[in-house]
Amino acid sequence: MKPADSVEIEIKLRLDSFMDYLKLVGLLCPLDDEIHHTNGFFDTEDRRLAKGGWALRARAESHRGLLTIKSIPTEEGMAVVRREIESEIPRSLALDILSLRHEIMAVDVPPIQFLRKEFPKVSPAKLIQFDNVRQFKKYPIGDREYLLEIDKTSFSDGSVDYELEVEFEDMEQREKIETGLQRLLVSLGIPFERQPESKFHRALKKARLL
Repeated sequence: MKPADSVEIEIKLRLDSFMDYLKLVGLLCPLDDEIHHTNGFFDTEDRRLAKGGWALRARAESHRGLLTIKSIPTEEGMAVVRREIESEIPRSLALDILSLRHEIMAVDVPPIQFLRKEFPKVSPAKLIQFDNVRQFKKYPIGDREYLLEIDKTSFSDGSVDYELEVEFEDMEQREKIETGLQRLLVSLGIPFERQPESKFHRALKKARLL
């Protein structure tokens, strides 16, 4: 398990179509696992958190909830690097936060403690919510296996996006992982393209909140 306050390094690749998604999933079957996420992002009307360099997310998964804040990413090659402060919470509490039955800033966990310190008296509201289906597959690249995460994200306007994510611990692994992923996608006739926008940013654009 990652520490509550950590650095997240990941490569996000865009899958342009449902057919590209099907080709990738078909090659990787049988998959190792599948999880459903309901994600809600919170900020003030004047976007104080975003202007300060942070995004606040509540997530309900099948058997747990998560509260997370992430910093604005920096880019290196195909990878993005972000500071992440995350805490597991009961799924029932995450659902209450997403349905606005529980105040997110009242939860006493590290990401909220950090926000209270950095943004005194901040009172964020829910900006956007969307659903995601994440499928997992361990995949060999070089001398070790990496966990591939294939996402199907459904947005409020009815549109669906697809992407492939790989998270790793050390930037020294980046070039090897990029080469392995490029080889995988090219073998399927799928363009090797970085996904330049976060799901949060795309959700705001689709909801015309940007």
